[in-house]
Amino acid sequence: MAEPRVGRFVRDSAGVFGAQMLATGLGVGTSVITARMLGPHDRGLYQLLTLLPITLSNFVKLGIPQANVYFMRRRGASGSDVASHSLWLAFGLGGGLALACYLARGWLLAHFLKGAPPITVIPVLVLLPFVLLQGFFSAVLQAEERFREYNFQQVAPTVLGLVGMAIALVWLRTGLAGAIVIQTLVVVGVTVWLALRVHRTAPLRLTWRPELARDMMTFGSKSYLQTLASTLHFRIDQYMIGFLLDPVQVGFYAVATNLALLLLRISDATGTVLYPRLAAAGERDAHAQTSAVCRHTLFITVLVALGYELFGGLAIRLLYLILTRNFTSRNRQEVNIVAAGAALAINVGLNWVLIPRWGIAGAAVSTAVSYSTAALILLVVFARESGYGIAKTLFIGRADLDGYRQLAARMRGLAPAPAD
Repeated sequence: MAEPRVGRFVRDSAGVFGAQMLATGLGVGTSVITARMLGPHDRGLYQLLTLLPITLSNFVKLGIPQANVYFMRRRGASGSDVASHSLWLAFGLGGGLALACYLARGWLLAHFLKGAPPITVIPVLVLLPFVLLQGFFSAVLQAEERFREYNFQQVAPTVLGLVGMAIALVWLRTGLAGAIVIQTLVVVGVTVWLALRVHRTAPLRLTWRPELARDMMTFGSKSYLQTLASTLHFRIDQYMIGFLLDPVQVGFYAVATNLALLLLRISDATGTVLYPRLAAAGERDAHAQTSAVCRHTLFITVLVALGYELFGGLAIRLLYLILTRNFTSRNRQEVNIVAAGAALAINVGLNWVLIPRWGIAGAAVSTAVSYSTAALILLVVFARESGYGIAKTLFIGRADLDGYRQLAARMRGLAPAPAD
């Protein structure tokens, strides 16, 4: 990447990472309030209920977020057309899924939401179209590289959620039902704001272009299988803990998982900024950018994670996150599908065996093994297709270190001189 582009990439990545860390910090405050005011059992149910629309939405996303970025960046599709299609699809697919889940609410309550008040299921299902629309519209902002607004919609829900939980749980003492209602209002409000921001540069119209929709669905169908398998792989352990154990254990496992995932924010931030750039780049340039981002992200994560005993597993996951962006940007999602499918199968199989024997520690072992398998598949295929060896992709070299020294020198030059 040319120097100005590198500088903007670093700035955008740092901005996304900073927003994610701020959201994480605020989320810790919300977690403290919910844990203290709801207790272990209801805190576990709160975790499962709030994850439900996020998890279910992946069954009907159909790869539209990835298609939005790909078609706007590589195919030059109109942002207005893409955003308008997103609006139709979000409410059509999300509304249909919400109705189906409402009819099956008895089964959900009996098997995965044990002990949850039935009234809490309704506001959770209402969120489905809005969760879909957030994902679709966030991809439009990502394609347009409007990362300030992208970051705001990441932070705003945690700010509003923290304030809302303090009012609902500490002041009004509304319990689990009140916490779920607050979460619903926050998501709906942020989605409406996001729609207004997208409408400013990509006007929403009640139009439908069948040829564009068909092409986007064709591309998205490949990403759909990959993202569905990846999301299930990422979340299935918590649902299996709820199924095989109880909501109390889900609450404990969620705390440990959230702490372990803090470092993954680095790779998620770089991957978010990297994907639209890869989609607009030629194949050779895309490989070069991916290799560089992989090794620099791994290096920075190592520095941040020194002494962190879970580093090994986190390094594997960050490679998984970044490499999948490369294959998606080149319409090679079949590689991601194989990796995610293998990881999901391993995770489910090991969870089924280990959770009854070792509890939540078994779920952690399953996650580590399955992510390692997926990352190895992606890394081997990327090295073979790109011509960049595994060492070149994972480890920084002398030229990279020189770049860090030059950056440090520039930063020292910008710093004010110390007072006498």
